[in-house]
Formats: sequence, C-alpha cells, structure tokens
Amino acid sequence: MTAGHPTDAARKTLPQEREELLRPVEGPLSGFRNLVGKENGEWTRGPAIIAHGVIWMVIVAFISAAIAYIRGEMEPSYTPADINRAGALMFFVLGSVASVIAVVARTQGAIIGEKQLGTAAWVLSKPASRRAFVLAKLVVNYRWLLSVTLLFPALAFYVLSVAVSGAPQPPLLFLGGFAILALGLFFYLALSLFLGTVFESRGPLAGCVFGFMVAGFMIANYAPWLTAAFPWLFFQSGFYLVTEGFIPGYGLVSIPATALWSVLFVYLALQRFKRAEL
Repeated sequence: MTAGHPTDAARKTLPQEREELLRPVEGPLSGFRNLVGKENGEWTRGPAIIAHGVIWMVIVAFISAAIAYIRGEMEPSYTPADINRAGALMFFVLGSVASVIAVVARTQGAIIGEKQLGTAAWVLSKPASRRAFVLAKLVVNYRWLLSVTLLFPALAFYVLSVAVSGAPQPPLLFLGGFAILALGLFFYLALSLFLGTVFESRGPLAGCVFGFMVAGFMIANYAPWLTAAFPWLFFQSGFYLVTEGFIPGYGLVSIPATALWSVLFVYLALQRFKRAEL
C-alpha cells in the first residue's frame, strides 16, 4: 500500500462522510430562529402594526380614560379613588374583549392561511421542523399582540388615569391585573393556533374563538361555578385586584386553570401539526 493513498474501504466511506457533512442537521427546533425572523417580518412589514397599535390604543386606553373623566364630571362627589375605579373597570373589560378580537384578527390565518397557500409545505421543505413552525408563530404573535393590544395601552391608560383623577392606580396591583389580562391573551392565542391545526378554513376558527368568549359571559349568569375553569371573568379578577387588593375565589382557581389549558392547547397544536398533511 502506497503511503498517502486511501485504501479501497476508505475510498468508499469518503463519499458517505461528505454526504453526512452536507446533510442539514434537523432537530426538534431546527429553523426556529429563521422562522422567528419570518414572523417578525410579517408583523413589521407594512402598516398593519401601526393600525393595530392605533386601534387598541384608542379603544383600550383612551376610551377607558374618557369614561373615567366623564364619570368624574357627572358626579362631583366622586373621589379620585372612585374615578380610578370607573376607569379601571372599563380598562379591564375592554382589554379582555380586545385580546380576543386582536387574536382572531391577526392569527386566524396564521396556520390555515399557510396551509391553503402552500407556503407551510414550502417552508417545511427547508431545514425547519414542524415544532419550530408552530412555536415561532406562538412566540412572535404573543410578543406583538401583547405589546400593541395590552402593554402600550396599559401604560397610556395609567398615565391618563393620573391626569384625570389626580391619583395613580396602585402600581404593583395594576401590574398584577395586567398580568392576568396577559395570561388571558395567551390562552386565546394558544386556542386559536390549536384550532388552526384542526380546521381548513378561517370561518370555523373565528366562530369557535368568539363563540367561546360570548358563551362564557352567558354561562357566568347561569352556571357561575364554570367560570372558575376558564378566563371568562378575568376582567373582574383584574378589576378587584386593582381596586380592592384581592382576587375573588373563582379567580384564584381560573388563573392556574387557564395556564394549564394554555399549555394543553400548545401541546395539542404541536401534536396535530406534526401529523398534518400539507
């Protein structure tokens, strides 16, 4: 055997080694970073993010502050605490409803639309996993929806409420109430993405999410004990926390229950999309 020349066995293994080196490494989260960049681009490209920001700033922050101001003008006997109560109630009601509307408006086509257009199959033909595909949509959409629907409006409302009443909302309690709304938004986002793996058109998804919210308000009047299992009365939990300093008993149950439901919906979405035909 001449020095410096590979043997026959070595010659046969070299192409196999090159093939292994050139083959993309796939894992449970392969392609996650690239998919996150793609989802961020869809949010920041065009006027959509500005439209969302303006709409929810007006509805959640300005209307809540305006209601507090009007109530204060109509009731001269109102104290700053009374004015803050009126504003806080509107903020948590509108924030809860806005979370559901924003989730449906933005994510009803997040998975269904890509399946219909064939872009999901195209993206997954790259070195990207199905798990990364779903989780990227979850992480990016939650980040932007939380920011434009709740975070920035909450900051604006807090400042406006001080200007209207002359006294700030309790900062730590208000932060706790905001966290409750943020959990509710995550619940509806996880539900929407899960339903996106179940249905093939957007109508049933939107109907199910909206119907779930409306049904919850109706059920609260006839079977209030059921509200402890879902985030239907999160607006009350946040309101009582900010204004009274405590969370009602049903809220103490619904908060961990909603967190568990959210994790379950994410898990089901991953499992269904893993087996979906694209």
